[in-house]
Amino acid sequence: MANMNRPTHPTRVLMLLENAGIPEDHRVVREAEALMKVGLTVTIICPTCGPQKWSETVRGIQVYRFPASFSPQGFLGYLWEYGYSTAMFFLISTYVFLRRGFDVVHVHTPPDLTAVVAICFQCFGKKFVFDHHDLSPELYLARGDDVRPNRVYRVLLFFERLACSRANRLIATNKSQQAVQIERSGAKAEHCYVVRNGPNEAFLIDVEPLAELRQPGRLVLGYVGIIGIQDGVDYMVRVVRELKTAHGRSDCLAVIVGHGPALADLKRLAKELAVESEILFTGRIPFELVPSYIASFDLCLTPDPSNPYNDSCTTIKTMEYMALSKPTVCFRTKENEYTAGNAALYADNNDIAAFTERVLQLMDDPALRQQMGQRARQRIDESLRWERQAEELVRLYEGLWE
Repeated sequence: MANMNRPTHPTRVLMLLENAGIPEDHRVVREAEALMKVGLTVTIICPTCGPQKWSETVRGIQVYRFPASFSPQGFLGYLWEYGYSTAMFFLISTYVFLRRGFDVVHVHTPPDLTAVVAICFQCFGKKFVFDHHDLSPELYLARGDDVRPNRVYRVLLFFERLACSRANRLIATNKSQQAVQIERSGAKAEHCYVVRNGPNEAFLIDVEPLAELRQPGRLVLGYVGIIGIQDGVDYMVRVVRELKTAHGRSDCLAVIVGHGPALADLKRLAKELAVESEILFTGRIPFELVPSYIASFDLCLTPDPSNPYNDSCTTIKTMEYMALSKPTVCFRTKENEYTAGNAALYADNNDIAAFTERVLQLMDDPALRQQMGQRARQRIDESLRWERQAEELVRLYEGLWE
């Protein structure tokens, strides 16, 4: 276990976060809190998420926000969104540098372009920690119709290599991402750490289910998370249709909790497939209600399809399902199998019919659901709690000046 005393070098950490806000990004908040527990000070710059103050203290973290940009599609859209956010990071980080000072620039990505801010401050003797949440080149391809590498992919690959080669320390959420950092992008293996996601403490206590979701004679199939193109929630809608038309099942209610850019298209798809009455779309809900929704599910779905992007992702929703002792059905990916192990059933080749069969297997076997739910919670308790990951993060910072 890492020494959890304060590191010998006093540090002030500046975190840059582009694709989410604070306190909405729970991983970033937990990382900041883990560092503050050992005596570091943390400042975060991020975009606004709705009506929020430009400057405030959130759970002991000084947060500076800038207006979120609209996100047009295509190459010009990427130039605008990422160029704008990078300019805002430069502006506000310069203000923080002059007013508060910092010793480390901790960059959360995507986009990897944000690394240029940290690289500039390296010229002033500041350390650069690269926190690789997602593989930007693969994420770009997963969001589009054409999976062939193009000029945007190549530009994103350039900035990924730049960030990985210049960072003093690197964080990946799993071994798959770490391998990309080292083998594709030139990072030194001894500088790379894995700090996995872990379920929030709110998912590790007894939670009361929502009575309004429990309907006599109907099982609840649940999904919680972002609804983006790459998240594959349309597969869940198609599974519901398969259950209804191919298997004649009307004894289930699918609950899709969350919001995102693909939500409107998802609702249209449900209407086109005539399964509107079988699906409840909650939209955005307060985070504190998420555990209660999951506690109401009989089984959970992780419908993210297998592709180069999702194959490298550790999905936090799956760990939240597991923490609340829920069985999961998902497509077979390396990281899904590492996370869930024998607490999930897997469908191969993004096959909707196979996925539906796994769902039916759990629907019709309550003993198996209970058994898999117990295995799920055991895996969380034994190796996937956040406290274990926080120790690795602190160890990284302890060695930053060695």
